[in-house]
Amino acid sequence: MQVSGAEDPKGSSQDRLMRLLELFSGDSKSDWSVDEAAIELGLSASHTYRYFRTLSGAGYISAFTPGRYVLGPAIIALDRKMRLGDPMIQAARLVMGDMLNAAPAGSIAILCRYFQEHVMCVHEEFTTRFKQDISYERGLPRPLYQGAASKVILAHLPLRQVKPYYEGVTGEFERFGLGANWAQVKQTLRSLRNESVVITSGELGNSAAGISAAVFDDKRVIGSISIVIPVVDASPEVRTLLAPIVAKAGAEMTQKMTVLASSGS
Repeated sequence: MQVSGAEDPKGSSQDRLMRLLELFSGDSKSDWSVDEAAIELGLSASHTYRYFRTLSGAGYISAFTPGRYVLGPAIIALDRKMRLGDPMIQAARLVMGDMLNAAPAGSIAILCRYFQEHVMCVHEEFTTRFKQDISYERGLPRPLYQGAASKVILAHLPLRQVKPYYEGVTGEFERFGLGANWAQVKQTLRSLRNESVVITSGELGNSAAGISAAVFDDKRVIGSISIVIPVVDASPEVRTLLAPIVAKAGAEMTQKMTVLASSGS
């Protein structure tokens, strides 16, 4: 990333605008000034100001004090539009309800998407939510190596795609039981890929267990559907009961998404 004031000759105005918007979605900080953003992106202050003005005028960012900006109300409008109009979420609602009907009280059904080498919860259903110490909070990116909802996606990604990711977080792969070296990781992923569901307990804090199935768009894994249950209720009998129900939910979602993909919807 550039840190000088020179413009990036390879980046179009649209590219720079997107890079600026992405600053506000990062984990490092949630509010930015024009000068801070210009330094971070390697742009001139005058160009950066114009991009701030464009995003602010459209409501994507908003000034909360003079000169400092945060994400604006247009983001909330887009989020609502996604919840109401995303075909994947709409297809999942009844399926998630069926999973909850069979699960212990306090369980949460979650739908996740694979997103930029992370897994993100895009929708959840529950009747009475139990308090988890760590969770797949909606909109919070989670790593591919931690938790059932992530691991079931990881297991179905091409190995050529997994390897460079693994090389950057080898210690985390070992920590979460995926293998101490690449040969072991490949063997573990192959084993997980052959299972209808992935089950983990206590990986996202000590209070929850997860049972997850992959969701495909034809042959490409695009996400996962899961039931998250209080770990105190995650007996072997309960896991045995829920595993085929979650597997069926994954198969139903795959069928729905494959039909949508083939119809061009």
